[in-house]
Amino acid sequence: MRRFVLGLAAAVLFAGGLHAQSFTTGPCHDDEGNTHNNNWFSGHQVRVCELRSTTLPLVNGQVRVEGKNGGIEVIGEDRKDIALEARVIAQSSSRDQAEAIVRQVKIKTGGTIEADGPGMSGWFSSNWQVNYRLRVPRHLAAQLETQNGGIEVENIDGKIDANTTNGGVGLHHLAGEVHASTVNGGLQVTLDGSQWRGTGLYAKSTNGGVSVTAPEHYSAHLVAGTVNGGISVDFPGAVAGKSHHIDTNLGVGGPTVSFETVNGGVSVDRE
Repeated sequence: MRRFVLGLAAAVLFAGGLHAQSFTTGPCHDDEGNTHNNNWFSGHQVRVCELRSTTLPLVNGQVRVEGKNGGIEVIGEDRKDIALEARVIAQSSSRDQAEAIVRQVKIKTGGTIEADGPGMSGWFSSNWQVNYRLRVPRHLAAQLETQNGGIEVENIDGKIDANTTNGGVGLHHLAGEVHASTVNGGLQVTLDGSQWRGTGLYAKSTNGGVSVTAPEHYSAHLVAGTVNGGISVDFPGAVAGKSHHIDTNLGVGGPTVSFETVNGGVSVDRE
């Protein structure tokens, strides 16, 4: 999911759980890529993008995001609250219709962060999606789920559950207990430090490759498997198992980091 920069305008109100949540809104920027421009044409379709932002309290040390169409990005920072940015994108046959769809999309923030909007009328007709970015405290529990979009999680130490159906998953500089899965998409994992800090990392894909990078002297109990694909481990001393399954130690071992896919390869490389 591409990084994007806020352009802010007037504050407006949208329904959010039990209370109305105040969002600051503005257009998306042209430098965020063609798919996020606020006037982007796909054939005879016009795409409109609106950026909404707000700040939320962290309740009970956890955050939950449920998406339908769109990606989720969560970044850990030295903060106590949640900075939420939602990019609402609508596509229709005219700009007026696309803008009308955007106005109907509401971002709810009561308990679960999710969007509600008009029914879809087909990919080549009117439709909408919401991409979320959350800047959160480094230590928390996160439940992230979307159907059509990628998930990126970075700099978090906590219990993380991240699941998508159609989209890639990126897990970078994490610690704690992490479970992640995708059905149609690859896995990109960046490990840091000398070993995993916490219970372990368990990531799997059905249709997609797995790419893992770690520091040269990283230690872990590594489990890797694939049904249709190969496995490569660029660490000295790693003991290979069956051709499609490895259960070995990197360095002196440690908590388990597990990577599985059905259709795709698995690579574990040194930085």
